[in-house]
Amino acid sequence: MDKNKLKEEWLKEQKMAHIHGWDFSHIYGRYSEEENLPWDFRTVINKYLKNNMKLLDMETGGGEFLLSLNHPKHNTSAIEGYQPNVELCKKYCCHWE
Repeated sequence: MDKNKLKEEWLKEQKMAHIHGWDFSHIYGRYSEEENLPWDFRTVINKYLKNNMKLLDMETGGGEFLLSLNHPKHNTSAIEGYQPNVELCKKYCCHWE
C-alpha cells in the first residue's frame, strides 16, 4: 500500500473510531486476532491476583476493566494520561474532593 493510500485509510479509521474508555466497539468483528490467542487476559490476572495484593492498572482507559475485577479498592490504583479517559475515571471510578 502506498503512503497516500495508507494515510487515506488512517484518516477514514480516525473518523470512524469513537474511543471512549475501554470501548473499542468500532473494531469488533473486523479483526480476529483476539479469538486466536491461546490465553485470556482476565483469566491470567485472576489466576494470580489475591485480595491482599496491590493492583496497579497502567493506562486504565475509563477504568471499566479494572472495576470489573472487583479488587478491594484500598489495594487498587490506576494511572491514565489521556485526558478524556481521565475525566471518565473521575466520573466512574473515583470520588474527588
